[in-house]
Amino acid sequence: MKRHLKFIIIISLLVLQSEYLTAASKTRGLAVVVDKVTYNNCKTAVDIYITSVSSQGLKSFLIVDKWGVPDSIKITLYNLYKNNNLEGAVFIGDIPVPMIRDAHHLSTAFKMDPRRPWHDSSIPSDRFYDDFDLKFDYIKKDSIQPMYYYYSLSAEGPQEIECDIYSARIKAPVTPGKTKYELISEYLKKAAAEKSSKRGMSQISYFAGHGYNSDCMVSRIDEKYSLMEQFSFLNNPSRSINYIDYKYDDNVKYRLLSELSRKDLDLAILHHHGSEDGQMMNGSPISPSTDVWLSQARKFFRGKIRNSSDTSASKQYYIKNYNVPESWVSNTFDPEVMKSDSLADLAIDINIPDLYDYESGAKVILFDACFNGSFHLDDYISGHYIFNPGGTIIVKANSVNTLQDTWTNQLVGLMNLGVSVGNWAKGQQTLESHLLGDPTFIFTSSSENNIDLNDALINKRSDVKFWRKQLSNPIPEIKSLAMKMLFSNYAITTDELLKIQKEEMRATVRLQAFNLIRTSSDKNFLAALKLGLYDNYELIRRLSSMFAAKNGSPELIEDVVSLRFNPGVSKRVEFQLKGATEIFPEDLVSAAFNKVLAGKDDEWTKRCQAQVKSMRYSMDNREKEYAALLDPKTPVKAKKFTISALRNSCEVTHLDTLFQFFRQSDNEELKLQLAEAFGWYRYSYKKSEIADFCREQINVQSSPSLKRELTKTINRLEIHKTN
Repeated sequence: MKRHLKFIIIISLLVLQSEYLTAASKTRGLAVVVDKVTYNNCKTAVDIYITSVSSQGLKSFLIVDKWGVPDSIKITLYNLYKNNNLEGAVFIGDIPVPMIRDAHHLSTAFKMDPRRPWHDSSIPSDRFYDDFDLKFDYIKKDSIQPMYYYYSLSAEGPQEIECDIYSARIKAPVTPGKTKYELISEYLKKAAAEKSSKRGMSQISYFAGHGYNSDCMVSRIDEKYSLMEQFSFLNNPSRSINYIDYKYDDNVKYRLLSELSRKDLDLAILHHHGSEDGQMMNGSPISPSTDVWLSQARKFFRGKIRNSSDTSASKQYYIKNYNVPESWVSNTFDPEVMKSDSLADLAIDINIPDLYDYESGAKVILFDACFNGSFHLDDYISGHYIFNPGGTIIVKANSVNTLQDTWTNQLVGLMNLGVSVGNWAKGQQTLESHLLGDPTFIFTSSSENNIDLNDALINKRSDVKFWRKQLSNPIPEIKSLAMKMLFSNYAITTDELLKIQKEEMRATVRLQAFNLIRTSSDKNFLAALKLGLYDNYELIRRLSSMFAAKNGSPELIEDVVSLRFNPGVSKRVEFQLKGATEIFPEDLVSAAFNKVLAGKDDEWTKRCQAQVKSMRYSMDNREKEYAALLDPKTPVKAKKFTISALRNSCEVTHLDTLFQFFRQSDNEELKLQLAEAFGWYRYSYKKSEIADFCREQINVQSSPSLKRELTKTINRLEIHKTN
């Protein structure tokens, strides 16, 4: 460790003496970080790329990574940021991968047990490099994967992401017939050549895969309206926005791949499930044909039998318990049948081999999917979209799993206003999200507004007067950006934001106001939630429903129950409201339910009553689980499960029980787990009470690990605390 720190100090001194570190300038800078071997193999292409970047008014700083240590690179970038107005960095080739631990809350969905293998239970993240305020404690270098460096998020530093610069990876996937150096060279030359195109935006396409956002068509309809608001050119009859749904075809991937190959396509937004090597497109075929359904049933049972450890026993199980005719599965291991089933499975999704020799055309692709951006692996599917002769320059994708219910398109209209993809993405990053490709890629602005937003984002980021003026800008994305910049400077109150949420006619601006109030989670959060639950924009209703559950105030019960059982509720909002209903006290929910359905006796009401029975069953089980926490006879495994569930539910009905358990338990592992779970309550109306409890326990507990976790939780609960 001492050697590691000595290395950092030496590199820091070298950087300070570097010829690149001149006096501070308003000229914005880009760091091009490349490993020594890649640079030796791709020098000509790297130099061509660097030259092309200067055409955008950026000063490039070439950093050949001779050390292979994340801390050395980070210090280099930080010094460039402080002294040379660095706005971003691009990592070319084999640049060390920070594997972040103890920071699940900085991601949207990742909650893997840290006892699992470290390469699985850590999050590959370049937030280590581009958010200089985050503090990390070095743990170790992976003994098998030399590019993996493990870090723990410190309890003492910030517990939220606010990137100081943008970053992107240019790392080649595995492609038959090409070396990674050939792929990188070809890509850099393609990215450099694109700089001279001066292309504006005119064509957008978006897609929804099977099972995403509960297959809610209202969410996709509203998404089109919001995109038309964010991209004013879509109101021009000669411009277009296309939508593709997985229900269009049994094997929709062929339609989608054809759409993405269009040379005139500027932006593609893909909502679907995913893995490191696949994009999940379809479920079972939707057909009125009985023969099709019977064929699918046979295939389903054949697959179950093949994947079982005891195929004979499995076969008999399905025959006996599901009345499956033996003739349905008698050919399970017939080579031709197995081949046919395998080909049918491959045709459902987009897999890496589908992209060999494929040329994608969309300039920018947003993968709203899990694992598609796993750049730390040798091969990853999203990389194949940029490393081909086609027109795709950059993608945004996730290194691990991601939450479905997020605002994927936040401020995306800035791309049409001449903002580079890097500067756009910088404000929307989570721990798992990454840019892959050239972050300086830019569309020519279609606006007559003469503001240089790239310059403003860097050189005027703290200019409150400038951003305050932009609140009256007629372009919705600029007003939304101004709100966000003022918020980051603590220069706009939630009273002002709530007024905007109430009065603004444009949905995306209202959503930005709601999003910022949510981040603050102060005295106006409850009012914003109540307002959002009835907004005419589906995503605002959906997010309000989700955060109503996390807030847990009894004042929300009647609204949540009323909307849940409203026959016009949209599908994904209903999904969130169902979860919200079950975190409140049962007696208050029952009273609200009786009030909502009083005097009604139609078939819909009867169906609602059936749902309430199921809801009460879940609540009764919850009561038993919390009582079991205080029972010494309850297995530790069961207690872990109950505590783990708190990270999703943020349930406060049994908060006194949780406090009592924490005080009485002598199991440090369980107390650590509960202390961490309390950190997820940052949107709860009880968060101040939880923070006070944690402060009390810091003075009582003797374990250093427990004290650190309690400190981290307090910092998480008091993120962006307003005056």
